[in-house]
Amino acid sequence: MVLAYTQLLEYYLELGIEIRTQRFLEQTAEDYAAVDPEKAARPALPSGPGLSGYLNLSDIPPQILGVFAPDDLQHGEAIRFTNMGFSEDDEKQFVVETLDLCREGNCELLFLYAYRLAGDGWLYLLHGIVGSDEIYEELEFTDRFAIAIGSLLAGLLLLVAALLVRNIDAPLRKLNRWSAAQGESASDLELPNLRFREFDMLANRIQFAFERMREGVNKEKLFLRHASHELRTPIAILSTNVELLDRLSDRPERTEAEQAAFVRQYRALDEVQLLMETLLWVNRQSDNLPKSEQIDLRRELDCIIENYSYLLDERDVSLTVTGSGEATAPVAAVRIVLSNLVRNAFQYTMDGEVRIAIAPREISVENSSSVNDNIQPDDEYGFGLGLELVGLICQRFAWCYSSSEASRGRITTVHL
Repeated sequence: MVLAYTQLLEYYLELGIEIRTQRFLEQTAEDYAAVDPEKAARPALPSGPGLSGYLNLSDIPPQILGVFAPDDLQHGEAIRFTNMGFSEDDEKQFVVETLDLCREGNCELLFLYAYRLAGDGWLYLLHGIVGSDEIYEELEFTDRFAIAIGSLLAGLLLLVAALLVRNIDAPLRKLNRWSAAQGESASDLELPNLRFREFDMLANRIQFAFERMREGVNKEKLFLRHASHELRTPIAILSTNVELLDRLSDRPERTEAEQAAFVRQYRALDEVQLLMETLLWVNRQSDNLPKSEQIDLRRELDCIIENYSYLLDERDVSLTVTGSGEATAPVAAVRIVLSNLVRNAFQYTMDGEVRIAIAPREISVENSSSVNDNIQPDDEYGFGLGLELVGLICQRFAWCYSSSEASRGRITTVHL
């Protein structure tokens, strides 16, 4: 605002000069035209300090008349010309010499005023203005004072803005530290004093969200803990009874259908046991990881393939296993991961090929279907609960895990 008003000072200064000059020339011309030539002799043309009157444009000195546009002259209007400029070293320069129009020297402003007299006559008034050194010093002081005030106010504004930002940033940092300290067990952290009602409301919502999250996690842990204990006994009873029934019904005349029924029961119990162990592995949050052992990946994989080979019965699926390798890892975790990978690949391949590649500390499983399978593009082909559990276990043991879509199938790789 100060800078804007500083610019307006110059504008209103020039406007005041024009209004004053316009009124002065208009009054002078009216006084000259008020004399009746029939009753009194025509008075002398107006003249004085900075003023000259003419009845013809040709009487005006040509170097001065040349800086104006005579075609723009109208009755009762003045044309202004700024005769002063400044050189590179701030010295005054003048466009035209104004002779003796101004006593102090060359006129800095020139005004040409036209007034229509009675009949066809015209009166032309040439007026020159010279600014004194005192005026220029005052104008320069005003400009400097305005710039100083504007700079001071701008600095104060920046200081206030910085203080406001700092005042707002401090509660935000406190809120950030408090929210970062929240966790599954950090439930006794007090709400910080953030000084702003909006930040306090946000902190309350964050605390409420964390409480709901802790409640959900605790319920999930409690459910898995209880489920594991509650399921182990029924599974053990079922397994024992199935084995007992198998032995009691073991006779030479037992049919293949009866034998297949027992096999399916054993497999179902094994899958339930594996799923329960997987969930317990995922839910276990202790930092004490199981002891690692040297594992032959090919031997473990052959056993798992044999257990789940029944999933490929009556399906036109070719199985290819290549490579060999060893890894040092917890045996139970590796078996769970390999079992889920193999079972998932066998279960979701209806007609096609399953390729398993083994390398030291790495297993890659790829399943692809033939073009005859009726699979929609939006189907989650080759993906199930098994791969989700594999991802969680790999995250738990910091193993590298990747799963991506391939041509009509999926490629899953685990690096132990």
